[in-house]
Amino acid sequence: MIFGGFEYKGLSNVGDHIQSLAAEQFLPEINVRLNRDSLSNYQGEEPVLLIMNGWFSHSPNTCFPPANQISGLYWGFHVTAWNNSWKFIAKKDTLAYLKRYEPIGCRDRYTAEKLRTYGIRSFYSKCLTLTLPIRNNTPKDGYNIFVDFPSSLAPKHIQRNSLSISHFIPSNLSEKIKRIYARYLINLYKENAKLIITTRLHCALPCIAMGIPVIFWGNKNEYRVSLLEDIGLKIHDISILRNVDNIDVRNVNYKNSNSILEWEKVNWHPSPIAFENEKREMTSKIKQMISDRLVCLI
Repeated sequence: MIFGGFEYKGLSNVGDHIQSLAAEQFLPEINVRLNRDSLSNYQGEEPVLLIMNGWFSHSPNTCFPPANQISGLYWGFHVTAWNNSWKFIAKKDTLAYLKRYEPIGCRDRYTAEKLRTYGIRSFYSKCLTLTLPIRNNTPKDGYNIFVDFPSSLAPKHIQRNSLSISHFIPSNLSEKIKRIYARYLINLYKENAKLIITTRLHCALPCIAMGIPVIFWGNKNEYRVSLLEDIGLKIHDISILRNVDNIDVRNVNYKNSNSILEWEKVNWHPSPIAFENEKREMTSKIKQMISDRLVCLI
């Protein structure tokens, strides 16, 4: 029995690697790395325990079903409607594979409910990035950090003493460099962020886990990000920003604009989300699942 981790060849969203860091904290070591989008092509001889926490898949035709050598432990599993991934999930051989490893822990309620319609036992697990340790100290001179969000759309007092960064990096970088950058970002947020303003789910979730205040902009009707409101974080409608540009909330004159009115309601000084009790429950359950799987494989 060996332990596996993901790699994401040719992709540029470091949020994938942040998810892997969160999953791999529960494994004793990583012996082999498998490309997330070509799991059906794996040809290793030894069985691999692989935590299936993440977004599936850019290439469902080479991902589902995973190779028989892969012992998938499903937590934080999300199936996208962005392409035809559900078509491949519904294949008989994929469903047979999932039956071997049920119950399937799903990142969002929709994925869990949809799997049940195919006869797969599932539960709503949320994402393992929510299990990252809370930080010990709040930085005295921290930064407001904008992550893939234009700082010009924030009030002037939030723009001051701020940093702007992105979760997108060159896709041709080595997987090792991408993992190093993922660790760097987590440490940057932990040590320096007094506020995170972001459109990236896997910036928001680990920062919530670390006790950092977060303002999230997205589409609340998109099931990919729906867990944010379940844990108490408001999803601000990103579409209103099309009509708001370089406006200081203290000097708004366009009261007839619904977008401006919604923008005025944003709390730019939120408190951290209290998540420690649920985090302990999640951590205990994932550890027990791993222990039970290892016993079964001995």
